[in-house]
Amino acid sequence: MADEEYDSSYDVDIDELVISMSTDLSRCMSWVEYREKGNRCCLICKIVHRIRQTDSSAYEPSVLSIGPYHHLASPLQAMETEKWICLDYILKLNTEVSLREYLSSVSGLEKEARGCYTEETNMDSREFLQMLLLDSCFILVYLGGMHAQGASVNAEQLKENVIQTNLSHKDPVCCQSVSGHSAVDIELNQFGKETEDSHSQGNNSGTVEWYNSSAVYDLLLLENQIPFFIVKTIYQFFSRNVASTSLLTNNISEFMEGTIHHFPKVITEANRPEDFYHLLHLCHKYLKPSHKFQYEYHQYAAKPCCFQFLFDVCPKIFTFGQEQNIFHDLNWLNSMQQANRWRRAVEYHEAGMQFKKREFDEANPHSLLDIRFRKGLMEIPCLPIDDKSSLLFRNLLAFEQTCPQVGDDITAYCVLMSQLTSTASDVALLAQKGIIVHQMESDEDVSTLFTKLSQYVAFDFNGEHYLKSICCAMEAHYQSRINRWMAWLWHNHFSNPWLGFAAIASAFIVLCSVMQTVLAFLAYMG
Repeated sequence: MADEEYDSSYDVDIDELVISMSTDLSRCMSWVEYREKGNRCCLICKIVHRIRQTDSSAYEPSVLSIGPYHHLASPLQAMETEKWICLDYILKLNTEVSLREYLSSVSGLEKEARGCYTEETNMDSREFLQMLLLDSCFILVYLGGMHAQGASVNAEQLKENVIQTNLSHKDPVCCQSVSGHSAVDIELNQFGKETEDSHSQGNNSGTVEWYNSSAVYDLLLLENQIPFFIVKTIYQFFSRNVASTSLLTNNISEFMEGTIHHFPKVITEANRPEDFYHLLHLCHKYLKPSHKFQYEYHQYAAKPCCFQFLFDVCPKIFTFGQEQNIFHDLNWLNSMQQANRWRRAVEYHEAGMQFKKREFDEANPHSLLDIRFRKGLMEIPCLPIDDKSSLLFRNLLAFEQTCPQVGDDITAYCVLMSQLTSTASDVALLAQKGIIVHQMESDEDVSTLFTKLSQYVAFDFNGEHYLKSICCAMEAHYQSRINRWMAWLWHNHFSNPWLGFAAIASAFIVLCSVMQTVLAFLAYMG
């Protein structure tokens, strides 16, 4: 009866399905091949939907599209004119290199460039190559990369070429971008600020500043990147291999230093990075700690003599304020209990821990992540927070989560700060110490910012992250009863001079009473 009800109209054309699946399989394996060839660059990922929902604006560009993920998005079309201006400028700055040569050089790297993206793009080769060339030219000009040609291109000749370029444009739209700056203006600014007049355009000045600021942060979004080896290739063809790419990376690094100037940096002009995957990776390099804190495993467990153990540990127990190595010495109970989390700043403060802003020393510079803890004092570099901080840290976190080879330093730092600033009172304490300087409406907003940053972040507290030794030392300090008693005594009886004087006077009276009793007893016995 089932055979009688069977409708032959639902028969599948196997041959047609084979052709369709073969086409899809070929396309999929071609993309996998691109991925395998993209080994010079860390993968550029799209943010997963669950994480994007926490703050979608932090991952999507506002005025500038770089790379395939947001290419030709309608809100970003205004800046596309800027890219064509940059390409025209580069072609006229060095007329010996033709457009065909640039496209041919990029064409040889298409598969490798496609392999740097985790998601397949619907762009054909023509559109993809055009995008790579235009975006590279924009980065070279906008970030001052063409300034590296100052050593090989005569400044007067450059000025003459620029003037000719301006005169050759009949359409004012080609000379002046929507932001009020032409690409030529940007380049001339690198050579002695010769076009200062273009910066004072009356009513357009506010628009210029807004576009420039937004474009800079758009360049630091994970989804808004192109492999930097493409930019290097364009630069090498432009310079005919006369100039070293180190000149290019030096100027790009200088631009990055200006972008994150409010953060302390250990990288100086002498040791600027030359090898990075893309612009966000370069920013990541500037914020990494200057050195790793290695967790030193003590060998008490291997010592057979318990008396040696007690001999080593007892002096530490009765030495107040020497907890900087206590996590080595208190090695009983399975070699120090593993700390599963950090605590609030107020909780640490109540346990006697002090917080201090780490002052920047030009002779011995440190980065934003260089945190120190010794003798109960935690020194944290100053962290400025504004409306762009969430955007930057979210993309750095996403970069580390999707590219394990760059480490988890930013992740460890953000998790630490999110737990130190769990409430508004914690933020107020750190702000009072000068560690946090924010422009948010309230301390609660700062706490909420860090709380959301750590959502859906994969982080192993007991892993080998750079803050592990500090985490153990802080937990040992917090668990120490002596530290808690001393902190309670200080907070409750020595918080102001009068209370301190009263406590000392009371102790003196008690001591005198005890001495009087002892002397009276000795006199009686005598």
